[in-house]
Amino acid sequence: MTNQHEPRANKDVVNKALRHINHHGGEYADWYVGIEDAGSDRNQDEKCLARHHLASEAEAKLTMSRLLELGLQADDEYGAEPTILFVYTRRQAAE
Repeated sequence: MTNQHEPRANKDVVNKALRHINHHGGEYADWYVGIEDAGSDRNQDEKCLARHHLASEAEAKLTMSRLLELGLQADDEYGAEPTILFVYTRRQAAE
C-alpha cells in the first residue's frame, strides 16, 4: 500500500514529454531526459528542449526514471536540488 503523500512520477509531465517527442519525431532512444536545479545554465541550443517544473527533487527523479523506463537516454548532470525535468534530442531528424 502506498502512502498518498509519497512522491510519485508525475504522469502529466510524462505524457507531455511523450507528446513533445511524438510531435518532433524520432525514436525515444534518440531523446535525452535529465533534471536540473532552478537557475541552471543548461545550454539553450539543445534541439527541441522542453522543461517541466516539478514540486520536489523526489518527484523529478521518479518522473525521470519513468521516462528512462520508456527508452529515453539519461542526461544525469544535476546539482543539489533538481526540480526541473528537461527533454531534448541531439539528432537533426527531430527538427
